[in-house]
Amino acid sequence: MEVVSVKVDPATKKRMAKFRDINWSEVLREAIRRRLELEERLRSPIDRRRASEAARRMDEFRSLIGPSAYNSTKEIRRWRDLRRRS
Repeated sequence: MEVVSVKVDPATKKRMAKFRDINWSEVLREAIRRRLELEERLRSPIDRRRASEAARRMDEFRSLIGPSAYNSTKEIRRWRDLRRRS
């Protein structure tokens, strides 16, 4: 195996020390593996045929529903305003 060093601030190190039973190296290895898988999926080429088919199906679905009076922008603003009042 290769060695990779990770620096953490003293407060984090102190918190980690409370959990001596945790193999922090394994936690970091697993986090790195998951992140690599995510990055590889996000950066892989797009299957244009599947993307076109998905867009076509969304347009078809939208046409079945028709126009709506629902205004998402107004609703978001309402909830943000309510949150600020608290």
